[in-house]
Amino acid sequence: MKNKNLLAWSLLILLAIIWGSSPILIKKALVKLDPFEIGALRLTLASFVLMPFLLKNLREIKRKDYFILFISGIVGNVIPYFLYPIAQTKIDSATSGVLTSLTPFFALIIGVIFYKLKATKNNIIGLIIGFIGTFLLILFSGSSGGFTADVFGLFVVAATLLYGINLNLVKYHLNHLKPITITSFSIVSILPITLYILFFLSPFYDHLNDFDFYKVELGYVLILGVLGTSIATIIFYNLIKIKDTVFASMVTYLMPLVAISLGVIDGEKINEVQLFGMALILTGVFINGKKN
Repeated sequence: MKNKNLLAWSLLILLAIIWGSSPILIKKALVKLDPFEIGALRLTLASFVLMPFLLKNLREIKRKDYFILFISGIVGNVIPYFLYPIAQTKIDSATSGVLTSLTPFFALIIGVIFYKLKATKNNIIGLIIGFIGTFLLILFSGSSGGFTADVFGLFVVAATLLYGINLNLVKYHLNHLKPITITSFSIVSILPITLYILFFLSPFYDHLNDFDFYKVELGYVLILGVLGTSIATIIFYNLIKIKDTVFASMVTYLMPLVAISLGVIDGEKINEVQLFGMALILTGVFINGKKN
């Protein structure tokens, strides 16, 4: 049991580092690339990486799983991966990482309402403390040091709601499948959609013809697709199997620490209240991970 818990925490921290780096990579890619181009290319690259794994594990999937896996791909990948770069055309990477911390809140609420999930006292206390910390970070994020009611932040909030839905879909409808099977099918199955967006709704083709000018930004998207999508999603679904949806979604409490740190290194501002919010987030993670 101790080894299992150690593995779970190790995977959680690793995942937080990978996904916490995603906002700054998106920010760097947006210097020259289009938001739709980033989302579509990220998912297309991930699809090609995961295709061999899908072929190997295809027999494991039952006919009744196809629809849920496809919906999981749409809800957990397609829509959120377009919402984030759109949002970051107006908000900074640290704020984007911070807003993602709303995911456990939505995962718990949806689990309680639709799947009769019983929230423990520590779940509730941990989420409340973490949510307060997140609120402080949101309130005092940005160069002005005060709250900016930027509608683009709502794109990230919408993405976290979809993540919360997907967490419960995977836990309650796909738990009999291996994580690599869930990941590969849900992402590869949406390849026609992402290819259509990439070539017909984004300037990718024009950028490809001038590859040398865009190669650095395209490299950032390559990292997002291979490491931040394919590998990270496999780790994430393994976490759900090892522990539960609430614990797995706690990665979004740790992600802001990485996102804000990288944002500061890149010149984004941070203040004392944000640091206090980060401390509250870590406290919430610790309490939520404890048994009653």
